[in-house]
Amino acid sequence: MNGISTGAYEAERDEWGAAVARARGEGFECVELCAILPPLVETLAAYLRDGTLDGFARVSLHAPVGIASTETAVDALVGLPLGGDVILHPDVYGRDDAAARLGGRAVFENMDVNKPFGKSAADLRAVFDRFPDAGFCLDVAHVWTNDRSLALGHELLDAFGDRLRQLHVSGIEPDGTHRETTAADLELYRPLLQRAAQVPHVYEAVVV
Repeated sequence: MNGISTGAYEAERDEWGAAVARARGEGFECVELCAILPPLVETLAAYLRDGTLDGFARVSLHAPVGIASTETAVDALVGLPLGGDVILHPDVYGRDDAAARLGGRAVFENMDVNKPFGKSAADLRAVFDRFPDAGFCLDVAHVWTNDRSLALGHELLDAFGDRLRQLHVSGIEPDGTHRETTAADLELYRPLLQRAAQVPHVYEAVVV
């Protein structure tokens, strides 16, 4: 299944209704609600009171970063009238116990070259030791910023493939800046995409 992150839509990403409607109109089977900016969690709560997520086979949520307190952030996430996986950055949520309240909904993704923690199999093994019920999201673009050969991606799948819930796919610059996803990107990532064909592929940037 293919999916889209609402964060991929530059014009609509701060307006939940518009972003969800665009994802539905473009025929995506899955949607990831991108609340990576903390204020978006509050506006998402308001949207969920009246809006609808009908028509999607799978809905996930990207947790906010740039937060003052993991406890407060997890309180807000748990309070949303929404089930499904919650995608977490391990450098933010992986080194204290707050995310344990999410139980098996917690899904940690590997980080890009700029992050101090969460890039390697060793980092993520420490996170999964703390959260044994958590899942894994392989971000193939983040892999590329750390290892142009993508061998790191295969190492992560070897180590955590039994936890794999979804992929993040996008174009990316060497400094970690996400950009539109091109056919060349998809060809580059193809060995990892094929190896993980059994889980949803969620685009964090539109495909051109």
